[in-house]
Amino acid sequence: MTRNGSARTRRDRWSDWAVVLVFALALALGWGVMVYAQGQRESFTDAASGLTVAYPHGWLVKGDDRLAFQVLNPVASGFRTTYQVRVWPISAAEPLTSSLGAILTDASLSRAQQGTAYRLLDIAEGRAVRGQPAMEAEYVYVVEGNDLFVQQLPVLVRGLDVARTLGDRAFVFSLLVSQDDFDRAEPAFRDFVETAKLK
Repeated sequence: MTRNGSARTRRDRWSDWAVVLVFALALALGWGVMVYAQGQRESFTDAASGLTVAYPHGWLVKGDDRLAFQVLNPVASGFRTTYQVRVWPISAAEPLTSSLGAILTDASLSRAQQGTAYRLLDIAEGRAVRGQPAMEAEYVYVVEGNDLFVQQLPVLVRGLDVARTLGDRAFVFSLLVSQDDFDRAEPAFRDFVETAKLK
């Protein structure tokens, strides 16, 4: 067969493989850039408590007098994934897990008064953070759109609170995220809790 016929030459096959290889390299490079961008962190220090946290690059820090720290994902569709940190004094006379459990119970009662259809799922001892005990609470609540001109379905928000001690205080780290995104958001949030420190 001639080159103009139906048979393909070895050069044609090599050209096909070269195109496939270039395409695969472009995909790998794009994935690498995305992972690098997602891994970038910014730092925030709360002057009152001395708490320093590293949060995802590009997220928006939002002030709140009741919180030591709050940051939101500005590009999330629907409910914006949120990290929060609250500070409580703790008593040295009380067992640590009891103190942290009481703090999470208080936080839960406060959230129940503010959220719609709030349900506490569990308060239990959680994963140790840097070798220290921690307590965790999981809960859900419903967020309804408050803009009369935009029709939105209510969003089921899942929350995870992790209480840990730094120095002589307890810090409650909160993840608030839509139920559908919880499994994707949890690992990065736990890294956020793990890397927090006092200056």
